[in-house]
Amino acid sequence: MGNKRSTVQYPGYTVVSEDKQMVLVKNKGGDHFVIKTFNNGQENDLNLLLQLHHPHIVHHKEVITGPDCLYLVVEHCEGGDLAQKIKHKIQKADTFTENEILDWIVEICMALKYLHDKHIPHKNLQPKSLFFTACGIIRLGEFGELHERSTEARSTETEDLAYIAPENMSCKPYDEKTEIWRLGCVTYELCKLKRAFAERRTVEIVRRILTCSYEALPNTISKELHQLVKDTLQKDPKNRPSVTEILMRPFIIEHLHKKSVKNIIELYKILDVLRKLAEGLEMVHFNTTVSSLTGGVVGLAGGITSVVGLILAPFTLGASLIVTGVGIGTAVAGGIAAGASNITNMVSQQTNRQKIKMIITEFQDKITSTVCCIQNISIAVETLEKDFSTSSGSLSNPQSGMSVGARLGRGLGGIPELLRLTQIVNVGKIAAQAARAVRMAETVTGVLSALFIAVDIFFVFLDSREIHNMRRDYALKSSRPKSTSNQTIGSNSDTTNAQQAELKSETMKFVTKIKDAADELQMILDTLQDALNPNSKTPNADNQE
Repeated sequence: MGNKRSTVQYPGYTVVSEDKQMVLVKNKGGDHFVIKTFNNGQENDLNLLLQLHHPHIVHHKEVITGPDCLYLVVEHCEGGDLAQKIKHKIQKADTFTENEILDWIVEICMALKYLHDKHIPHKNLQPKSLFFTACGIIRLGEFGELHERSTEARSTETEDLAYIAPENMSCKPYDEKTEIWRLGCVTYELCKLKRAFAERRTVEIVRRILTCSYEALPNTISKELHQLVKDTLQKDPKNRPSVTEILMRPFIIEHLHKKSVKNIIELYKILDVLRKLAEGLEMVHFNTTVSSLTGGVVGLAGGITSVVGLILAPFTLGASLIVTGVGIGTAVAGGIAAGASNITNMVSQQTNRQKIKMIITEFQDKITSTVCCIQNISIAVETLEKDFSTSSGSLSNPQSGMSVGARLGRGLGGIPELLRLTQIVNVGKIAAQAARAVRMAETVTGVLSALFIAVDIFFVFLDSREIHNMRRDYALKSSRPKSTSNQTIGSNSDTTNAQQAELKSETMKFVTKIKDAADELQMILDTLQDALNPNSKTPNADNQE
């Protein structure tokens, strides 16, 4: 890549860094992306990726046509990949908790189900193709055939071989059950922190795969997870469950439910952060005057910076505490060191903009993931209920549905586990609310998109004010005589008052947008929480819209 890559231009993006692994770029709004290079003639395959929209699949933004190749703009996942997390655990002589493993497995399964329902195979499922966002949500990326044809693909034949299914070694076609084998390999590796079929010599890896020979998992792993690994690593593809059947297993449904409840609790906390941010900015609007902060407009902008930093500090690992200090320093310094404080304040504003957008992004990622969980719970329990009803039984009266319980496959935990589902979720309520949850997710996208725009407008305005002040101060210093007339002082005071009024007006517009968005998001969260509460009544049909 090296020097040759550094001369490449990507319209609309600026290169941040580049190495042999990737090119990191940012757009005008400061959002980061990764550029991947492909040969010409792959437009159709790349455009297919642009049509995939799922909370647990890497977002593919656009394709840029270069003079002799194609550039795919991909979401940058700041959390690294699963292979790196596994390596880190090995180095620390630590292990993943079963809750962590289940979190990731259900997210991977939901992504696979989305793809399989569209008859799209991934063909490259392994730890290094599973990425993490900044807030820890897993994303499936590096689609197989495209990744292999990428000009940046690396050759790791022995490592990749460890995830190949037995049927593929016999030249049988790759299908959805092949993907389940790979899922089993990933699950095993998370539990054991070593690959199921790991040997130095290729011939030994092949032998172990063909005989399904792997070390037993530790006894600390639950019997349900033991069974899942056993079922997914069956030599005969027909004996492996589909991803839909995996998502129907009671312990998976239970985990989806617990995960959703936990996500909603965290979403309420994020909503509280946004409201506190609005309250803080409103306080600046009502309590700050030209006389109360030295330096007029510069001081007011510094006050905004300090408020935003204080609000964000507990939720950004303390990073914004630095911003808080800078903001307060700017407010105090005001006009005393106008040029320096303006520059410092602009940097702080950029930092705050990204942190606010990061919080909004986390809200969007978690709520779309939660809606996806609710959808999958609904599909699973409805399917189970339908199967039992077909056999003249039901989840509440399953005596005559015993044959269905057996037919659903190994690892389901039997009828007692199916009965326990009625205590975990309200079957009728989940079914009634799942469609509404999807509509809520669509509403969320619109609300958060508008909030993203509001953040950019507000901070662009702050930046433009700072640039104007810097130019004005420089011009005044260059042209003003040593003795300033009273008329000039009065004119400057009028200008400062006008600027402050304009800044306050923009601040209140931003505050109003945050408050309106928070109120709408509150209603959506209440709806999702209600859907997950098995003790409340199912809403009437009249209230579903």
